[in-house]
Amino acid sequence: MDTTMSTGFYENGITQGCVIPLRIFDATQKQAVLDALPRKKHRAKISIVKDANFAVILTQECDLNAPPQRQPTIELAIAKPAKKNERLILAKNLHKIHVLHDDIGYIELESDLIVQLEKTEFQQTIVDARDSIISSNNNFKNLIIKWRLLSYAREPFPHEVNQLVKTAINDNEVTRLHDLLTGNTAIDKLVAYVFPENEDAEHYYLALSLLLYEVDDDAKEDIASEFYSILEDLHGKSDRVTILSVADNLIDAPEEVVEADIYPEPAFRPSDIQLSDFFKYREYNVEYLCYSDDSGERIDEED
Repeated sequence: MDTTMSTGFYENGITQGCVIPLRIFDATQKQAVLDALPRKKHRAKISIVKDANFAVILTQECDLNAPPQRQPTIELAIAKPAKKNERLILAKNLHKIHVLHDDIGYIELESDLIVQLEKTEFQQTIVDARDSIISSNNNFKNLIIKWRLLSYAREPFPHEVNQLVKTAINDNEVTRLHDLLTGNTAIDKLVAYVFPENEDAEHYYLALSLLLYEVDDDAKEDIASEFYSILEDLHGKSDRVTILSVADNLIDAPEEVVEADIYPEPAFRPSDIQLSDFFKYREYNVEYLCYSDDSGERIDEED
């Protein structure tokens, strides 16, 4: 196969996060995809690798564009069209996720449907079909990459804390927290400080804050005010969790919490906080809590 620059992925607009219609692959290539699936039970499911489905490129650009002799494989996530499912959008299941693509609609990905394929067997076909390859925005790409990374490196907060936050997000009657986290484009992520972090503690002290993009002061104040009101409602929902951001709770916290000297504001921008203070927080991956949506059982402890 010709591996000169003219047949490179990047030069043809094909990057990480791009979506490949499986219809561009011939029968031999589709069989190679099936054979590469990591779980044998999927290999007989020929319907997974069909023309109506897709493959999302997971390989990072440096490896994607490296010559096959240096980086011989490409990683793809096999995906299929899906109907919107709230449980899998704010997914409590790290093994399956629904993601909205601007041009396709919702697609479903599974951790068991990710394959490593020989680049030499697929690169030319993908490049030749470049007009059929569907580009993706950064939000789509980042969501999938984060989901993939968290399957290896998630650090779940204690169950009691997770249940408190999850219940508030999934409340069908009081949707303020869900609406704020999913509907406000000024919010980068929800971050949290928890003490202690062990699973069997009798009581927890929780600080929740919103990391914002660099918005103006008025926008920051509006978001902070709304989130503080939500935290006030959240405080008292569990007799085992104290919300530090509310009222004078931080003053009455244990010595270890006071000495941690956390930044207690309900919302802040990167320019508002010292890096050393920010590192006291961990991202609260509300999309990927490792607990099931219905029973509350830990997914990461399933047999």
